[in-house]
Amino acid sequence: MAIGQLPKTFDPRKLARQGRQYQGSLVLSQFDRLVGSLVDDKGEVQVDLSFSLSEDNRVVLEGHVEAELSMICQRCLEVAKLPVRADLHLMGVLTDEQAKALPENFEPLMFGDEPVELLPILEEELILALPLVAYHPPEDCSAQRYYTTESEDEAQAAAVEAEKERKNSNPFSVLAKLKTDTTIQES
Repeated sequence: MAIGQLPKTFDPRKLARQGRQYQGSLVLSQFDRLVGSLVDDKGEVQVDLSFSLSEDNRVVLEGHVEAELSMICQRCLEVAKLPVRADLHLMGVLTDEQAKALPENFEPLMFGDEPVELLPILEEELILALPLVAYHPPEDCSAQRYYTTESEDEAQAAAVEAEKERKNSNPFSVLAKLKTDTTIQES
């Protein structure tokens, strides 16, 4: 169970039989597809992986990958440094049928006789963990600090007043007015 340096490629069966664990970091600039969604490629990606065999002797790769990524905040359009973490729960499969039959808490790790590249797996997990819309936390966002005009109580009171007004208005009052206008013209 020694912790070693991250391999570029690996044999999943061999590492699972050995019960290998890996911890380390990779330079963010190596993740080409991920960097395309970011402001810059500065930083590191922390990786913690553990290989094992399941009860039915299938390869299991578990662990996590995390990084602080620079994205554009969609409120203030400034750079936001966001922590992103992806937990890995992969089980080795050789066919699509095996992938469909996996326990629901595992995702497929497709492999064959060739060594598997680690970087694309980690990159895919980080891409899937990116937020759909990037925001600073509200207390750190300049748009939230400088452009908020109402306090929370004022905003809630305005919402209650708008709801009362909506309930009191009759959508058919316009029709009633039209009816009275036509009866006046006919007389």
